Amino acid sequence: MPLTPDVAMSSHADRQPAPYAGRERKRAALLAIFALCWVGLVLACVVTESRGVSSPALHAVFAANIVFHPLMFALVYGRWLPERVVDLACLLFAAGICAACMVLRLYFPVQGGRIELERLYLWIPVIYVFAFTVAGHKSSLALSLGLMALFFAISLPYLLQSPAERFASLTIQLHVVSAVLVTALYFFSGHHQRLQLTMDELAALSHTDELTGLPNRHRISQVVDYELLRFERHGRGFALILIDIDRFKDVNDRLGQQAGDLALKALALRARQTLRDGDTLGRWGGGEFVIVLPEAGLDDALRKARALCAHVGRTPLIDDLSITISCGVASVTPADMAQSLFQRADAALHAAKQHGRNRAESAAPA
Repeated sequence: MPLTPDVAMSSHADRQPAPYAGRERKRAALLAIFALCWVGLVLACVVTESRGVSSPALHAVFAANIVFHPLMFALVYGRWLPERVVDLACLLFAAGICAACMVLRLYFPVQGGRIELERLYLWIPVIYVFAFTVAGHKSSLALSLGLMALFFAISLPYLLQSPAERFASLTIQLHVVSAVLVTALYFFSGHHQRLQLTMDELAALSHTDELTGLPNRHRISQVVDYELLRFERHGRGFALILIDIDRFKDVNDRLGQQAGDLALKALALRARQTLRDGDTLGRWGGGEFVIVLPEAGLDDALRKARALCAHVGRTPLIDDLSITISCGVASVTPADMAQSLFQRADAALHAAKQHGRNRAESAAPA
């Protein structure tokens, strides 16, 4: 039976794949944070100057922050750096500022006299929390231990030379709290990682066809909606190939369902051999499959579909079982939504069946 589109499929404007939507929300949040931090720093600098409590060290801290935040805003806005690089840059910048302020306050009291060490030590534990959000479980631990070693190395000469100074006890408390915090973060990060793996496995199962291991109908619908969104925003076209095994019911009736299942698995493996890295092959149901071809035109998709028909029919799939497939091809147009695109590809598939099977036909534009 020819492929039929999912009637309940929503408009592509309302359905973004979760990872894409999550990245966009994080990007918007980062832009807002950088903008608000820059405004807050400028106001803090003005207030500090107006009260006459500034110093050259504070000038340098304010200047570094006032330059850093607009720079990161521009890099995030232009998508010039990967997310992980942005996160790591922010972490290292914050650690560097804290380390510099710590050095000035402990060893250069004249230059760093305006730096309040108590408030500075409140920020350092926050850096460890941030470290466990920018990398994997073990990498976060290594990063946190490295930062802990940095702050300990900075304070060690001060603790050895001035154990009775008023900041010595506070600094020791900082290192103890940091060690406890990193240990707790490592424990909870490991628990979260195990929980995340379980959730990822469940998500993979919900998106995977159990028999063939290919993306299932729900996942293919998400991929198509995402490609429609890219076409709408960036003009990047794509095409669909709908595939139906010719007389698949006869295979099941004649050889049994087990032979039919083996044929589906073998067809999935053979079809993968003709695809590019960015193409998506999925099972729609029964003997029906879908291929999504990003940034492919109608002619390219039709050539690929014809090559696939020839590749499948050239040799038996399993033992002496030879099958053929029919394909319907459609490429996206500005008038398309998911349902109309599938309908046109289905019409082309129906035409291929009517014209003798073992062939590919293309759909007229919307």
